[in-house]
Amino acid sequence: MASGDVITGSSVMGSSTTGAHVLHAAVAPASELLEERRTLYRLAAELFTPGTELSDNLADHPIVRYEIGRVLAGHGDLDPARLAEVAAMRVRDAGVPVAADRDAAELLEAPLRIVAPPGVRPLPLTEADGERFGTAMTIVAEGVRLFRTLAPDMAEDLLAHVSMVAVLKRETSGGVVSASSRYVPGLVLIDEPSLPIEVAEALVHEGAHEKFFDFAIAKDFLDARAEDADYFETSWSHARWPLEQTFAAWHAYSCLAQFYTSIGTEQLGQDSLLSKARERADEIGQWLLAHENDLLEDARWLLHALMGDKDEPTGEAAARSQVDDVTLSLDISEDCHFHLLPDVRYKRAATGRVVVGRAAQPPEVFWLDEDASWTLGQWRNDRTPKTFGWILARAAEEWLVDHVTASARLRKALGSLRSSSLVGLSDQAH
Repeated sequence: MASGDVITGSSVMGSSTTGAHVLHAAVAPASELLEERRTLYRLAAELFTPGTELSDNLADHPIVRYEIGRVLAGHGDLDPARLAEVAAMRVRDAGVPVAADRDAAELLEAPLRIVAPPGVRPLPLTEADGERFGTAMTIVAEGVRLFRTLAPDMAEDLLAHVSMVAVLKRETSGGVVSASSRYVPGLVLIDEPSLPIEVAEALVHEGAHEKFFDFAIAKDFLDARAEDADYFETSWSHARWPLEQTFAAWHAYSCLAQFYTSIGTEQLGQDSLLSKARERADEIGQWLLAHENDLLEDARWLLHALMGDKDEPTGEAAARSQVDDVTLSLDISEDCHFHLLPDVRYKRAATGRVVVGRAAQPPEVFWLDEDASWTLGQWRNDRTPKTFGWILARAAEEWLVDHVTASARLRKALGSLRSSSLVGLSDQAH
């Protein structure tokens, strides 16, 4: 998972009334988070189909991201023709892009299948449904406007992560009020709405999930240990959730609880969770606090911040990727040569962070910390081997530190790069 700078600014923490958008921005402003997420998908596309370039629209498209994610998981190959096909899907602007294409049921087959209850085949409303689709579009547009009116900062923060909305025909949805999936990030599915407030609530709920999906892609939230962590059991339905789903639900309920304080006298929809959101967020949050050692640093910080905890996270240090604590052997001399392994590809986001990929099976894509990013960048224009001494001299100069400090940091950076099979130690000088 991701590794990078850890936010410890307690100046924005300590009150459960602090806007979620403020706390989100303390981890990463939405614009930076989107830039890093797009950089990761662009690198992944280039790994599988060299020469592929993704525009912002393509890199944001939920089905494009689904196709890339599928290949990253080791399932098949990336088909550029498929990316072009889904990118041509018609949408209508209702303050958010809404799927309108007559072939939307086919183009959105994967997310519709993933969220469907057993035995149910949800179908999206499209332009083929004429006036019914037009009515739904009007309510969606009014819901987006209502969200932006009631909670403008939250709307700007969360809607940045919603790339497309699809409205489901109510008689086909199987009771899906709203849904999203980490397998198809950026897409929000909502039941055919009756009231604008239903749309606004759905966008808070699912927008919070989409925000979490992007955090999980680019920041220190969860790693492989989450799969073995304890399950949370809800008191209201006795459903059992794995850690990732538990954190996502807590985050969404926390955002819903804050939104509820902004709605005034708005009449709620019949399936609304707003009045229950604070109680459920607190229940899940207390459980997460008791299991916070299974979270990585950014997730731990956001947990404490949204829970209104004035104290910094406690317990053992948050677990980072194992490579982060690997330090190069002290017996490495300044004449030792290092080379970038031939199958390594990487991209630097505008934020300065570097995402690295290897076309292995299964493929590997992950973020580097600041020092490892800088070190890998020494091969940006020239892949010939570099001596430790040569890199060290540049590090001391550019990091503005003495050689002892630079050596310690560089040894850790090179150690992590070697452990990750990105950089190798040459057998002989070149």
